[in-house]
Amino acid sequence: MNRLTRIGTVAALAAVSTLAASQGAVTKAASQAEADKAINARQAIFKDLKDLNAPIGEMLRRQKPIDPALVATNAAKIAELGAKIPAAYLVDTRGFTATKTGALDGIWASQADFKVKSDALVTAANAAAEAGKSGDAAATQRALTGIGRACGGCHDAYRQKE
Repeated sequence: MNRLTRIGTVAALAAVSTLAASQGAVTKAASQAEADKAINARQAIFKDLKDLNAPIGEMLRRQKPIDPALVATNAAKIAELGAKIPAAYLVDTRGFTATKTGALDGIWASQADFKVKSDALVTAANAAAEAGKSGDAAATQRALTGIGRACGGCHDAYRQKE
């Protein structure tokens, strides 16, 4: 899926998710097609998150020097995408297995905890963005570890092991 298609998919998901969120409840996918659409939209968000995190990971592993300006930009985008994660799971796709997904059932069984973990990513990403804006490489590096912890906290609980 190319980047433009992912952006369009994420925008469509945001519109659908806003409507679903305003109705306030998780809905069960009615068909494989509906499940596929929801899964593909979620995966587009996570693909973008992975792309944004790639250079940050290299910085944390000291493969590249800390670039506070890049961190500020990427972390701000990570925060925006992180805020969309809970709404992306308002369509329950359990039971529709034609499209591969690593999402565990606990997401829908523990929506409140799942949202707390998503909010932790947003908080950590915003902190990293602010540290990056300061231009202080050491503070930026310290702030980046929060993004990794937030991602891991959610993956440990709600994502199948690879």
